[in-house]
Amino acid sequence: MKIKLCGFTEKESLRVAIEAKCDFIGFVFYEKSPRYITLESASILAAKIPATIAKVAVVVDPDFEFLAKISQKFSPDFFQFHGSENVNFLREVRKKFPQIKIIKAFKLNEAQDLEHLKNFEDVADFFLFDGAKPGSGKSFKWEILKNFSSKKANGRDWFLSGGLNSDNLDEALKITGAKMVDISSGIEKSRGQKSPELIQELMTKVRNVF
Repeated sequence: MKIKLCGFTEKESLRVAIEAKCDFIGFVFYEKSPRYITLESASILAAKIPATIAKVAVVVDPDFEFLAKISQKFSPDFFQFHGSENVNFLREVRKKFPQIKIIKAFKLNEAQDLEHLKNFEDVADFFLFDGAKPGSGKSFKWEILKNFSSKKANGRDWFLSGGLNSDNLDEALKITGAKMVDISSGIEKSRGQKSPELIQELMTKVRNVF
């Protein structure tokens, strides 16, 4: 089980996440998000992240100039695209930033939404499945992924996201069979405010049970 914890804005919760040895840590570079962090602040915090944990830059419909700034100042291992970025745009991202891998997020409302994946199979390293309103803490119908196989995504692994927490994670994994999860609101004491205690609780459960 691979765990991505996302939306950090301060050092104490980040410290706990690092000590708990999650696999990915995400920072949100989208100003409309309650988890938004400036590139300068994120760069300072990220300096404490060991090489064993992948750094993820979460963006929404960015331009190449902004991606270049992120690459230079933050040096992410991944760009996570949460907007309406198309295949041609992501191909250009690959050419311009070959050292940075790509996570492409998709909003799932119904099973037919999975059809969009095939267009991105040659440009995304991982897919991420989220609810209709990413960042809202609301999940989607996990049954959509019940019979989903990574083989349909050209062998790629994928992240399950959207409203996950230590209470519903077991059920979500049983239904979807996900091997990678992305959690943000489920480790918050209030919207946008991470809780070291909830992070520790979640990671302890994940490592002991899954």
